[in-house]
Amino acid sequence: MTPLGRRVRSACLSMLGWAMLATGAVAPAWGAPDEPPQTTRAAEDLWTGDFAALDSRNAALRESGAMTAEGRPELMMFRNGIRNVIGHQAKPREPYIRELEELTLQWTRQYPQSALAHILHARVLVEHGWSYRGGSFASKVSPQQMVQFERYLRQALEYLKMHGEVALTDSYAHLTLLEIGRALGFQRKHMESIVQDGLKRNPRDMELYFEVGTSLLPKWGGDAQALDKYIRQVATQTRSQYGAGMYGWMYSSAALGQYQHGLFKDTLAEWPLIQQGYEDILERYPDAVGRRNRYAYFACMAQDKATLQEQLAKIGTGLKISEWGDNGERSLEGCQRLANEI
Repeated sequence: MTPLGRRVRSACLSMLGWAMLATGAVAPAWGAPDEPPQTTRAAEDLWTGDFAALDSRNAALRESGAMTAEGRPELMMFRNGIRNVIGHQAKPREPYIRELEELTLQWTRQYPQSALAHILHARVLVEHGWSYRGGSFASKVSPQQMVQFERYLRQALEYLKMHGEVALTDSYAHLTLLEIGRALGFQRKHMESIVQDGLKRNPRDMELYFEVGTSLLPKWGGDAQALDKYIRQVATQTRSQYGAGMYGWMYSSAALGQYQHGLFKDTLAEWPLIQQGYEDILERYPDAVGRRNRYAYFACMAQDKATLQEQLAKIGTGLKISEWGDNGERSLEGCQRLANEI
């Protein structure tokens, strides 16, 4: 382990009191049974302070554009691992985040020409802000907490502007800017300009589209009409890359982000287009068990019993409860009852 890695490990020991970490026997839960390897590995590398490994893998995944068997970018899975560590709910929270701030700032000094080093520091600042904001509605957050929330987000924004010559060579910086913009209420045109600039750096970075879609959810000040218009725009723009799949992907993200079981009631989503999208995805990625579960769930929401029955038969024992919406176990039960109705 590098000296920097030992420092991180020592800091985590002192902050969190996980004595067994000293023996290497226990670590935070990086690597759930169904977690992609890229997610687990990124989390472990960040946790142990192996920046060289993170930087190398980030560059390789950006270059390759590799996809998982589920049809998800491996780069996105890598970023999820980073997100897991930065967003780790350590108790107490403040010392953990401050240590991450110091660590990532040190990396920016050691590797000043690394876009990832600067991006990670900005993302830790964003997370510091969210530690004050929490996940509640804004009306339930105290004015003092909101001040701190905005302070750290603006600090992250200024940091990326200051180091933009390096940081903005990687579309991960643009994703971070979009997340900041969603929270600070950037105008739609500003958000779309960030996306287009990011796509110049990495035309395959589909997370940029999803983040703008999230910003158009009602809970972030958007509405069903604006969301639908954007999803149709992206689906057309990306057809040569992803076929018909992006329409279904983005509405799946919208369901996860807010609408849940009310997707077809509360949005302008069209089931035939979503169905076409999932058929296209599964033709490209026939082993995507999670996607097939999601397709069956959408068929259930659309009351398309024939498609639901067909997909459940193909899924067999490969049920993925996490793909069946909020309270997935009960949701699946209801869908199975629908499929079995005479």
